[in-house]
Amino acid sequence: MAEIELFDDEPLHFQHILVYPYPDLRRLWVRAWLPPQRNVSPNVEYRVLNPDGSENNSMVLLAQTDTKLDHTLHLREPILPGATYRMVAELSVGLGQDAELVDRQEFDLILEFRDPEAGEPGFGVGLEALFPSRSPRQESKG
Repeated sequence: MAEIELFDDEPLHFQHILVYPYPDLRRLWVRAWLPPQRNVSPNVEYRVLNPDGSENNSMVLLAQTDTKLDHTLHLREPILPGATYRMVAELSVGLGQDAELVDRQEFDLILEFRDPEAGEPGFGVGLEALFPSRSPRQESKG
C-alpha cells in the first residue's frame, strides 16, 4: 500500500493573513492560513493597536491544529472610523517562557467597511497569492 504524504515540510509561517472590518466597525474578521505541520500545534496571537500605538485588543489562540483560521476580533471603545490601526500577528511554538517566536507580521488597516462579497480588498499579508489580479497597494509588511 502506498503512503500519501500530507506534509511538504514547509517551514511554519503565516502564508496569508486577511482582515476585513465588519460594517459596524466594532469587529474585525480575521483569517490566517498556515502550512500543514507534523507534530506541531502553534499558538497565534493577534493584537490591534490604536492609531496612537496603544493596544486596543488582542486574541490568543493556543495549540492550533487547523491550517485555516477564521475568527472575529472585537475592538474596544472608542473606535475611530477612517483611522489607521495596526495589526500585529505572531506565531509561536511552546508555552510560557519556553515559547519560541516563529513568525511576526505587521500591517496597517483602515477602519472602514470593505465588502468581501463585492470583491473589495481587505488588509493583510500574502494577499497577492490569494488575489493575483489585485493591486498590492493594500498590503504592507512591517
